[in-house]
Amino acid sequence: MKHIFTPSGWLLINKPEGIESFGVIRELKFRYKFSKIGFAGTLDPLASGLLLIAINKATKLISEMHLKNKTYQVRIFFGAETKTQDIEGRYIKYQNPSHSKDKRLEILKKFIGTYQQKIPIFSAHKIKGKNFYELARKEEVQEDKYKQVNIDSLKILKQSNNYLDVNIECETGFYVRSFAEEFSKSLGDMGMAMNIIRTKIGGFNLSDSLDFENILDFSHINDLDSRIITIYSGRHPG
Repeated sequence: MKHIFTPSGWLLINKPEGIESFGVIRELKFRYKFSKIGFAGTLDPLASGLLLIAINKATKLISEMHLKNKTYQVRIFFGAETKTQDIEGRYIKYQNPSHSKDKRLEILKKFIGTYQQKIPIFSAHKIKGKNFYELARKEEVQEDKYKQVNIDSLKILKQSNNYLDVNIECETGFYVRSFAEEFSKSLGDMGMAMNIIRTKIGGFNLSDSLDFENILDFSHINDLDSRIITIYSGRHPG
């Protein structure tokens, strides 16, 4: 019999690559019965990191939490291009990177602030009731669409000739994969997102999250409200 969970709050999950955000919800529902459950901020299967689960009354705060600033770490790989702007897609172009590493910081500074970002064709953005990715999979060509986005800060974490690790603090609605491609083109090269990790949403941090693999670890977890799982009741920080 499923455990009926009555408290309300936020559950922080460290989502791994290879599973959809809804897949995390399905795993929780496998063992627990909630009045309501949802999440704030979708993570693509390729992306990993902080997924914020709202339980019961906390679901009323999802739209508010969705507007909070977010922080990501992305590895940009130079020298290749795919339709999906990440390593999941088929390679369509190759080119040895020609830019100098010294130029990267100069170009990064130009992205800080507000600008019009191209919406990826493989995204959940909708047009006429259909997701962009659904149309892209059917190879239905769509006119390029742009949206206003904002980057608060960018920081280089690690780099080599072929890749660059960047920490991004941005407002909601930002497309990390598009940024990877845009930045690469600004350097005069091709590039894509090799991996994406979300580390923060508002006042919630990845360091406080529960590894996804432990959700159904019956040998370690008794109840969802145990201190083994980080749960926040009532209002949220940040």
